[in-house]
Parts: sequence; structure tokens; C-alpha cells
Amino acid sequence: MKSKLFVFVCLVLCSQVLFAQKKSKPLFKKTHYQQVDFEDLMHRYFGKETTSFTKFEGIYSVSCVITKTSKAFLSGQLKVKVVERKDNYARVAILKDWPGSQRDFIEVSLSYRSANTYPIVGEMSSLSGGEAFIYKHIEPDGSTRDFSMAPSLPDMIDGEYSEMQRRKTITYKLSYVKIYPKENAPDVVAGSR
Repeated sequence: MKSKLFVFVCLVLCSQVLFAQKKSKPLFKKTHYQQVDFEDLMHRYFGKETTSFTKFEGIYSVSCVITKTSKAFLSGQLKVKVVERKDNYARVAILKDWPGSQRDFIEVSLSYRSANTYPIVGEMSSLSGGEAFIYKHIEPDGSTRDFSMAPSLPDMIDGEYSEMQRRKTITYKLSYVKIYPKENAPDVVAGSR
């Protein structure tokens, strides 16, 4: 009888220890994003001269289309298949980075899964003339993809990245639609925010 009671007590204690260990595990996996809190974000934004706001800075809605291109086996014709389409899947802020930084702009996620956390999910460096950019997108695991980006409309920027996988070309097309401030809004003046 005592041995059965001893085994029962041991089982109860073991289950309590296992339950406590399960409870203490973090809900989200650790990411490799550089973190920016709200205060740091505001310091970056308001630490600039009022005339230094660019037409590129603002809040954007991001959409993505992933296509797969391959040649047909016998005919050799190109086949293009849309693998995935995500419309308005993220909201981001594009801000000019600190003076002297190696990057011209940063992309900060406004729709991240944790409240009050604003990870830097991309870096942009302008090419000559400032109308085209090299955009380095940072994945949660720390890997990066380099997109070429250019404005397509006054309030829209398009980016593209392609990679070969076996005999197929995978193309990622990003579309950034500016939500705020609008280019043609008459009441928005640089520095009056």
C-alpha cells in the first residue's frame, strides 16, 4: 500500500514539474529582427529637420504575388503560375534612417504579432538619382532577400526579386501603396505633422 502511495505521489509531482515547464515556454519563437520601441521610433522621426521629410517616407500597405515560371516539357513554351497572392497583408512605415547610417531608409512593421514591438523588417539604399532602391528584406529567421524597387505611380512602389530553383524561376513581386501622407493631399505640408 505504501509503495502504491509513493508511486502515486511521484507521478503527481512529475506531472506538476512537466506542466510548469510547458507553461514557462515562450509563446513566440525568437526572431533575429532588430527591435525598435515606440520612443525610439518617435526619436528617429522627430529627430530630423522639418524640411528633411522625403516623398518616399510614410505608411504603406503591402501586397505580394509569387509566381513560378517554367518551360513546358515538349513545346518549350513558358508557363507562368501564380503560387500565392497576399493582398494588403502588412502595414509598414518607411522612415529615413539616422544621418551617417549605412542605409538610407528603414522599413518598420506596424502589423507585427506582438503589441508595442516594431521590428525593422527591411533596409533601403537609394541608387543614383534617388528614384530607385535596393531593398533588403529581412525574414524572421535572419535570412535576407534583395529586391530592386522603383516608384510606379505617385503613391505606389513596386519591388521584384527572382531566384532559380531547379529549372523554375520563382519571382516575388511586392506592391507598396502609400496610405499616409498622400502625395496629392493639399493639407499635408512637409514638417507640419
